[in-house]
Amino acid sequence: MSPQADQPQQRHSNNHHVYPKSRIPMKHRGGKNKVFGKWLVVENVSIRAHNAFHAIFGNRTPEEQLRFLRKLCGPGGILNTEIYNDHKNIFNAVFGDARSFAVMSEVLRKWDLPPATRENYADRLVALHKVLNDKISGGIKLTRYRL
Repeated sequence: MSPQADQPQQRHSNNHHVYPKSRIPMKHRGGKNKVFGKWLVVENVSIRAHNAFHAIFGNRTPEEQLRFLRKLCGPGGILNTEIYNDHKNIFNAVFGDARSFAVMSEVLRKWDLPPATRENYADRLVALHKVLNDKISGGIKLTRYRL
């Protein structure tokens, strides 16, 4: 038996919850109050990119991610050089060569719900936004940067 045979196979992709479970109170994750479900998942994202995504954005919602990305970019709409240099590997894993807010915001759309899903689940999205807590955690700390 090879040494690799008794080790579990490493996955190359996993699922991304568009709205973080950590921000949804337990009583709204199941039962009659449930607002959470499989419809909130983007399936089969790269584990490396997924980890990098959360290293940048923490547990922010899609709307908060866009506002946060805007903060990371200067007035000209280009990613702050110091932030990029400090976090080059994670930005490259998520955004490739993109450094402009316009292009990076397009990449963020791939991490969000498709328009058809947003439309089909509009009532549940409204309910989700009502119960979502404001406990943002993780992501790049901006306190060391002059933005």
